[in-house]
Amino acid sequence: MSTARSATIDPFWLKIAGLLGLFIAAYWVPLRGMVNVWQSNEDYSYGFIIPMVTLYLLWDKRSLLLSTPVRSSWRVLPLLLIFILVSIYGVLGSSGNIAMPVVPILIVLFAAFCLGTEFARKALLPLGFLIFMVPIPAVLERTIGTWLKSVSSVLGGSLVRLFGIPVHVSGNLIDLGVTKLQVVDACNGLRYLFPLLAIGVIYSYLFERTTWKRIFCVIATLPIAVLINSLRIGITGILANWYGAAAAEGFFHDFTGWVLFMVAFVLLYLLGRVLTFFPPRQKKGVVASPAPMPAGATDAINGRISNRVYATALVLLVAVAALSWSTSALPAVKLRGGIESFPTSFAGWQGTSTLVDPEIVRMSGAEEAFSGQYANENREQVSLYIGYRSTAFLESENFFHSPTVCLPSNGMKTTINRTRTISGIPRWGDLTVTEMVTEGLGSRMLVYFWFQTKDRATYDKNINRYHLTLHALTRDNTYDLFLRPIAQLQPTESIADGEKRLDRFVRDLSPEMLRFINDRRI
Repeated sequence: MSTARSATIDPFWLKIAGLLGLFIAAYWVPLRGMVNVWQSNEDYSYGFIIPMVTLYLLWDKRSLLLSTPVRSSWRVLPLLLIFILVSIYGVLGSSGNIAMPVVPILIVLFAAFCLGTEFARKALLPLGFLIFMVPIPAVLERTIGTWLKSVSSVLGGSLVRLFGIPVHVSGNLIDLGVTKLQVVDACNGLRYLFPLLAIGVIYSYLFERTTWKRIFCVIATLPIAVLINSLRIGITGILANWYGAAAAEGFFHDFTGWVLFMVAFVLLYLLGRVLTFFPPRQKKGVVASPAPMPAGATDAINGRISNRVYATALVLLVAVAALSWSTSALPAVKLRGGIESFPTSFAGWQGTSTLVDPEIVRMSGAEEAFSGQYANENREQVSLYIGYRSTAFLESENFFHSPTVCLPSNGMKTTINRTRTISGIPRWGDLTVTEMVTEGLGSRMLVYFWFQTKDRATYDKNINRYHLTLHALTRDNTYDLFLRPIAQLQPTESIADGEKRLDRFVRDLSPEMLRFINDRRI
């Protein structure tokens, strides 16, 4: 009888396996998006080991978790529903910045819903550790990265001066006289900060037993990351001054990064050793093996998940999976000749097109792009950029970068940033666009931009994602466009003059764009 019982898989574990498999299927789009980032961006290549670390932490705490009675909690359902709706918006709206971070949160909430809040509390560290597998949302990456670049550039320049080398630091540009080094986004320190933060959490769990010391070690990873990145920049500057610009790139650049990351780990360990001199003093060490499982532990965990809770979880995951996978079946809206074949002559405007660098197209978030320079009968010029996606539902990738970020990063200062409504637009009636005026290098530019699906247009990227979600929910296939006309303002021209020119161009462009897509659609 005992042999037959041991050979039977407990229904509890079958339910857990079923929920896990269905969760992966439901959130396959953001999960696949994460893996793609781990593969394509070396700054996030550590993401592959995060799930394995989570499994180890769960195994290490198995005696505690297995002794926790299963008490499904309906109180968690409202919060779970909120985050499911957020995830659906992220997936169907193709926003990886929303869909990806929600995944580990949903794992914790499903655990609390099905297994109980007490179980979720005890498993919070292992499950919460999955947050480190999520790529940093772009808005945080820009905000934190800009600050890190500024601080690291100043500290790195100070290190160069210690070696008697004249240096001038301006923003993220380090001028050595013989050469100039620019601290680009890839060197902003984020590649150190988040891996170190993850290591700090693991180190604190394994080596520290006092709460305040654990928190201190985790927080200490921030200044350590800044210090290490500053050292890297400073050493790169010194090598570039001694051996030329080649020392600031390639093998030497990457090698110093790896060496200094190891130094960061040593600093974290030394910090832990220093903390041993502070109370409460106790002997530290890695737990060699998990504590023995108490008697009756398996009986506790083998309690039943409420059938109603289990059925509810299944229905929720099936619904998410159906919505997510149904959009992938929608065919792409391909154009004969691509968006690159957009006309260079229409409604009195004559122009020429230029080839857009494929890397710029990729970085802008577009699938295809068109760039052209137009002039009317009065020789008033307008440049046009069009970004095109043949389907709105592509792996939760981010869509088009906003010029509110791109143009200032190119050295242009934004003096006006507002919305403008243009009337008399065919198909749209009134079209609201984002209007910007930028200045730099002795020139002024008037910029309009907006986002457009096949039957909706908006000036806001987030509203555009909402439109994409509506298309997905109704299984209404669509393309997605980003349009950006720019007028170079002459010294004698006012902003009103530029607005008059761009307003006319937009009125002429809109019907031509719709006609072009309808005629070229395959």
